Amino acid sequence: MKPTSLQSMHRIHLIGIGGIGMNGLACLLQEKGFLVSGSDLAVSAYLTPLIAKGTIVHAGHHADNITADIDLVCYSSAIKKDNPELQEAYRRNIPVLKRAELLALLTQEKTLITVAGSHGKTTTTALLSFVLQDLGYQPTVFIGGVSLNSGQIAWWGKDIFIVEVDESDGSFLYFKPDYAIVTNIDKEHLDYYKDEEDIKRHFSRFVSAVKRLTIGCGDDKNTRCVLADYAHTLRYGLLKENAAYAENVVSSSDGSIYDAVLTHAHKAVQKVHTPLLGTHNVLNSLAVLTLLDQLGLDPEKVKGSFNKFKGTKRRFQVKEVVDETIFIDDYAHHPSEIRATLSSASYFNRRVVAIFEPHRYSRFAALSEEFKHSFDQTDVVVVTDIYSASEPKTKEIDMLQFCDELQKHLRKPVYFMPKEKQETLAPIIQKGDIVVGLGAGKITEVLDELIRRFKKIQAGN
Repeated sequence: MKPTSLQSMHRIHLIGIGGIGMNGLACLLQEKGFLVSGSDLAVSAYLTPLIAKGTIVHAGHHADNITADIDLVCYSSAIKKDNPELQEAYRRNIPVLKRAELLALLTQEKTLITVAGSHGKTTTTALLSFVLQDLGYQPTVFIGGVSLNSGQIAWWGKDIFIVEVDESDGSFLYFKPDYAIVTNIDKEHLDYYKDEEDIKRHFSRFVSAVKRLTIGCGDDKNTRCVLADYAHTLRYGLLKENAAYAENVVSSSDGSIYDAVLTHAHKAVQKVHTPLLGTHNVLNSLAVLTLLDQLGLDPEKVKGSFNKFKGTKRRFQVKEVVDETIFIDDYAHHPSEIRATLSSASYFNRRVVAIFEPHRYSRFAALSEEFKHSFDQTDVVVVTDIYSASEPKTKEIDMLQFCDELQKHLRKPVYFMPKEKQETLAPIIQKGDIVVGLGAGKITEVLDELIRRFKKIQAGN
C-alpha cells in the first residue's frame, strides 16, 4: 500500500538522484529533516552540494544499497522496472513511490500553484517564484531547472508552494492544485502518449482537478480547446479575444516591452519590460502577471520585479563571449522550442550557427518532418548524433539523409558532425557569430569543447 503521509518516515532513498528533478526533491527532503540517500550511474559534481549536506550517494544501482533502515524508496521516470534497487525494495516490502507522487505528498497542507505545459514551464515557474520573493513573500519552490537568481532548483519557504509539474509520463495528474498555469499543449512525449488527442485528454484531466483557477495560453489552439470545457479558467495571449492580452510588443536584443491589458480585471499595465528574449517570454511573463493579479498583487509592482529576473540555466543562457562571438546554451529539443530559441537569436542581427543534438530516437523519428522546418532563422546548421537518454534504438535513422533534406529545404550549409569528430566544428565558426547549442543531452559538453578549440584558433595556436 502506498503511503498517504510522510509523518512516520525518517530515511528516504532516491533511485536516480542525479537527475535534476530528483536532485530538487532531495533538497526539499533534506531541508525538511529527512535522512536522504540515493544512487545513480555515476556520482557527478552536480551532486556535490547534496553530499556536503549529508546525503549518502552510491555510484551504480545495486540491491545492497537498499538497507533495512530505509522507510521509503522513490524512483525517477528514467528508472526501469527491472532496476535491482527497485526490485529489492519490493522484495523487502518497503513502500515505493514515483518522484511526482512523493513531491505531491510534500505539497499537502499548503496553497499549491502548479505550472504545466509542453514548453516554457521552467522559465515561467522560476519567474513566478522570483517575483513573489522579490515582493516579500516566502514561497516553497520546485523548478525543473536552476534559477539564475537563486542558483537553486528547490527550497522551502513559509507561504504557498509553487511546483513545475511534469507531463512527460502523465505524473502531473498526481497534483490537485489550487491554481495552475498551462503554457501550451504540443505534440510531445509520444513515447508515452498515443497521439495528440491523448495528450489533450491528460491535460483536460489535469485542469479538471484544479480547485480555484487555471490560467492558460489562449493563443495555443490545444490549450484553448481544453480550457473551453471548464468554467474557472482565464486565457492570456497576444490575441485580443483573451481575458489578458499583450499589445504594442517591441522586441530587441535587450528583451521585450509591451502593454498588458487585463480585461477581466479592468486594468491596463503600460510598458511591461521582460529582459528575456522572444515572444514566448512575453507570453510567459503575461501568464505570471495575470495569475498574480488574481492573487491580489499590484501589477505595477509585479512589473517592476520582472526587470530583475535573470532567467534559468540552459534557457538561452550566454555561456561565454569569445572575441565578439557569443556562445549560447539552450535546452530546446522540440521543433517548437527550437523555433522560439532561434527567433530570439535573430534579434542580434548576426550570423546564427545552430548546433543541434537530437534527443531520443522516438522523438526524432516522430517529429523529423517538423524538425526540418525548425531552422529557417539560421545561417548554418550542425547536427550531431542522437542522444538516446538510455532509450533503445528502435529503428534505423539516417542522419545523413536528414541533413541532406534539411539543406535542400534551407539552401544553407548543413553539416552532420558526430561528437567524436567535433574537432572539425570550430573552423566553421566566424568572429561575431551567435552560436546556439540546442539539446537536452550532452550539448553543453560539446559547447565547452567548441569554445576551447575556438579560443585556440583565435589565439593563432
